[in-house]
Amino acid sequence: MARKKRIKIYSSNGKKALLLSPEEITIVKNDPSYEKNYEIEFNKGKQAFEVRNYYAIGFWKDLLFVLIGAFLSTIAIDYFISITGNAGLFPGGLGAIARFLSIIGANNITISASTLYFIVYFIMNIPLVIFGFIKIGWKFSTLTLIYSIISIFFDLILQNIPYINPNEFSLLIDYNLISSLPGAWGAIIWIFAFAIFGGMINGFSYSITYKGNASTGGSDWVTYYYSKKLNKDIGSLNIKINIFILFIVICLNTIILKTQHIDQTIKLSAIYNEYNSWNELINSDLGKALDPILSAEDKVSIDLFNSWKNLQTGNWNNEDWFNISKYISSSSEYDSYYTSTLVWKMKFKWIIGPSLFASLTLIITQGLTVNRLYPKNKILNLFISTNKINEVQQYLFSVGYTNNIFIWRTVASKKNAWNDQEQDLIMISMPLLYFNKIEDYLIKIDEDMIINIIGSKAVKGKNFSYTFDNELREKALTEEFMNNGKLMKKIESNTIIKTHKKMKKNGVSIQNEV
Repeated sequence: MARKKRIKIYSSNGKKALLLSPEEITIVKNDPSYEKNYEIEFNKGKQAFEVRNYYAIGFWKDLLFVLIGAFLSTIAIDYFISITGNAGLFPGGLGAIARFLSIIGANNITISASTLYFIVYFIMNIPLVIFGFIKIGWKFSTLTLIYSIISIFFDLILQNIPYINPNEFSLLIDYNLISSLPGAWGAIIWIFAFAIFGGMINGFSYSITYKGNASTGGSDWVTYYYSKKLNKDIGSLNIKINIFILFIVICLNTIILKTQHIDQTIKLSAIYNEYNSWNELINSDLGKALDPILSAEDKVSIDLFNSWKNLQTGNWNNEDWFNISKYISSSSEYDSYYTSTLVWKMKFKWIIGPSLFASLTLIITQGLTVNRLYPKNKILNLFISTNKINEVQQYLFSVGYTNNIFIWRTVASKKNAWNDQEQDLIMISMPLLYFNKIEDYLIKIDEDMIINIIGSKAVKGKNFSYTFDNELREKALTEEFMNNGKLMKKIESNTIIKTHKKMKKNGVSIQNEV
C-alpha cells in the first residue's frame, strides 16, 4: 500500500510544526473553528504588516518631528509661561487646567510648578490616550503619547542643568525680579512680551508636532476625531472652547490667589475707590495700621507725611489720597488689614486684568503661528503631466484620495524634439498638508512627471473632502497584504496549527505533532 504524501507545516516562528496529508489538511480547514481562527490570524498579520511598513518608511521622521516639538513646547512652558508665576500666563484648553492644578500642587510639595504641569497634563491625557487608540488609530495615539512623556523628561533635564535652568537663566528678562519692584507697569508690559514670544514658540512646536502626524494632546484628541468624522474643520469651535476653559481657570485661580500676587495697579484702583472720607478710612483696620507710620515724619517721605496730614485735618483731596493709595498698594505689608470686600473687589478686577488678556495674546499668537506654518485648510490644484496615468490613479486611491480626478489626453510639444509626445494631464485638488506627505512618492512613480501647482482661494460644495479616506487606505493596505504570498502562507499555516490544536483538545485526533 502506497504511503500517503504528507506536508510539513511550520508556524511563523519556525518552531511549531505538523505533518499532515492533503486530506487531513482539508479536514482541518472544514472544521467550524477554522474560519474564525483564520480571521484572527489575518487581522493580526495585517496589523503587523502595517506596523512594519510604517516603521520602515515614516516612523523615524515622524518621531524626529515629535521630539523637536516636545522640546520647543518645554522651552515655551519653562521659560515663558510657568516663570510668570501664580498670577501669570495660562495656556488654553486642558493646559490651563493642568497649570492651575500645578500651581495648587507646587504650594504643597517640593517640586517646580512647570515639572508638575507636565506630569498633571500627562495624567489628564491618559483617558484621551485610550480614546485615541480606540477611535483614532495607533500611529497618531502612539506619537502623541510619546510627545507627552518626552516633554516630562525634557523638563526634568532643563530644570537640573546648572546656570541655564529656568530658575537661574532668563531668555528675555528676570520676570520675578521685575514684578517684585515698585511700579508695576514694567511687569505688565513684560508679561505681554512673554505671551508673544511664548505663543510663537508654542505655535512652532505645535506645527512641528502636527507635521509628525501627532498632536500635543488635550482637546486636540477630540478636535482631530470629529474633524475626521464630520469631514470639516472644527478648529474655530476648538478655539472657543479653549478660551472658555481659560476664562473659567483664571476665575478659579483668582479665588485662591493671594493679594500679594495681585498686580499693583489693580490694588491701587481698588484701594483708591474704597474710601471717600477721613472718618471712613481712620475707623478701618487699614487706617489704624497706617496712622502710626504715616504720622511719624521720620518713618516716611515728606510727601507721604504731608499727604496724610492733609487728610487728617479733614482736607480730603484726590491727589493726597492717590499718593497714600499708591504707597499702600506698592507693599504687601498692609495686605492683612484689607477688608474681605476690598479683597474681592481686587480679585474681580484681576479676572479681567493682565493675566487674562496676556493669556489670550498667548493663545492668539500661538494660533496665528500654527496657521502660518501648518496651513491645514489651504487647498492646492495640481496639474500632473505623466505617461503613467494608471499608476498615478492607483497610488492616489491607495492613500485615500476621494475627490474628483480630471483626465485629459494631450500632446506635449517641445522645441528641437523629433516628434510630439502624447501625455495624460491629470487635475486633482487636495489640502497642502496631504500633498506634502505624498509628493515624494508621487514623483517616484514617473521621473518625467511634471506637476504644476496652483493655490485655490476657496472650495465650495459639500462633496469636497478635506481629508483622505482611511477606509480606502485600509482597503489598499489589505490588497497589498493579500498579494504577499509568503505572508498569506504563514497565516494559513498558523491557522491550521491553531485549529488542529483546538480539535485535538476537543478529542478529534488527526495527526500527531512532529
